[in-house]
Amino acid sequence: MQETTLPSDLEGVHNFRPVGPYRVAGGRTIRAGRLFRSGALEPMTERDREVLEKAIGLRTILDLRHPDELALAGGPHPLRDRVVWLSIFREEWRQEELIAELNGLYGPGPSPRRYLHYLEIGGDRLARAFELFAEEERYPFLVHCTAGKDRTGVLIGMIMDVLGADPADIAAEYALSDRSIDRLLAYLRASGRQLEGTEEEIRARLATPPERMAGFIELLHEHHGGAEAFFRKQGVSAATIDRVRALLTA
Repeated sequence: MQETTLPSDLEGVHNFRPVGPYRVAGGRTIRAGRLFRSGALEPMTERDREVLEKAIGLRTILDLRHPDELALAGGPHPLRDRVVWLSIFREEWRQEELIAELNGLYGPGPSPRRYLHYLEIGGDRLARAFELFAEEERYPFLVHCTAGKDRTGVLIGMIMDVLGADPADIAAEYALSDRSIDRLLAYLRASGRQLEGTEEEIRARLATPPERMAGFIELLHEHHGGAEAFFRKQGVSAATIDRVRALLTA
């Protein structure tokens, strides 16, 4: 598939886009048509399904959501046979209690240190997710959570860091989710989420300023030596990391 033919939006699914092309280490580029990201897929239209299934030829959908979110999702979507479900937060934890704990530690809403905490409580699961990208038969690959910006953003940011992307490009990729705030709000309200605060406060929590992801990548390198070193400490082999680079770059 040529880069110019890649779909950059869907009708019913918010925050959908291909990742790349971005220049990475060694003068290489993230391959077009291999890696995509989005928010929840349940609202997909028939046209969306056609795009994902036939135009893109999607083989794997990595769903990072917690079981509590799945209960609000409104039933399975038409491509459920392609889903690998892997919540980065443990199933036995109630999501409401986890969010309250994170809010107590870092304040309400996302932050670089809150993202870094994902690695402390779900590092083994992030490593398992990363290892899936070493399996060629799984491509093309789509990663999503509910909003497609926080857990998805952390994993995509770490993959880009492993590939050797410029931190400014990692931050810019994260910031693209700002374009989908209105559609994300509509989805959250339609699915019965209780959103606390004023409209301004809610939108601020849903925003994706590039400096937030830049701060996370900086902390990732400060505390763990970067994404590759982090995954190696989680037991990911050097061969697996090399394989992911080979499959995602050209």
